[in-house]
Amino acid sequence: MFFGQVDTAANILTDIVSRWKGISWTSRGGMVASRIEAILGFSKSIFCPYLLPEVSPDEPVENFMIPFEAARPLHGTIKLEKVVMRFFKDKVVPIIDEWGSCIGLLHRDDCNQLDASLSTMMRSPPPCVTNLTSIGYVVDLILEKRYPMVIIVNYTSSFATSYSSRALGVFTLEQLNRLKKTPVSELKGTEILVHTR
Repeated sequence: MFFGQVDTAANILTDIVSRWKGISWTSRGGMVASRIEAILGFSKSIFCPYLLPEVSPDEPVENFMIPFEAARPLHGTIKLEKVVMRFFKDKVVPIIDEWGSCIGLLHRDDCNQLDASLSTMMRSPPPCVTNLTSIGYVVDLILEKRYPMVIIVNYTSSFATSYSSRALGVFTLEQLNRLKKTPVSELKGTEILVHTR
C-alpha cells in the first residue's frame, strides 16, 4: 500500500467492522483485515485487545509455543520419497541436523525432487526468536513476513546463530489463528478503538 492508504484502509475497516456478522480470517475480507493488522503492527491493532483477548502482547512466546518435538522435525539427510506423505498433512516441517539442531524449514511448495534429501530443498536459516521474545513481536513477525512457523530457541543460546541453536519450540500461523477467539460480531464499533496498553 502507498503512503496514506494504510490510514484510509484502517479507517474504512474500523467503520465496517462493527457491521460484520463475523469474520472468517481466510475470506478475502479477512485476509485484507489481517494484512492491515500486519502493516499496523500488534501494538496499533484495530481489533486490540479483542483480536487476542486472553493474550498480553508483552508475555513471552514460551507461554504459547508448542514443544519442538511436537512439531515432529525430520532429519535433513532423509530423502523426500520416504516422507512425502507428511507434506500432505503439514505445509511446513522443521529440518534438523545429526546433532538435533534446527537448520531450516521445508515448505510443501518446495518439495519438488523425490530423490533429493530434505536439506537440499529447505529454506535456511529458519526464522528464530528466543523464548523470552514477546508474543506481540512474534505475531507481528508472522503477519508481516508471512512466516508459517517461527522456531523458538533458548535465551542463553541467543548469541549462537539460528543455524546452530537448539530449538525449544515452535509458534505457527495455525496457533495464532486458534488464539483469535472473539468473533468480531460481538464487538461494538466504539469498543474496537479502545487500546489497553
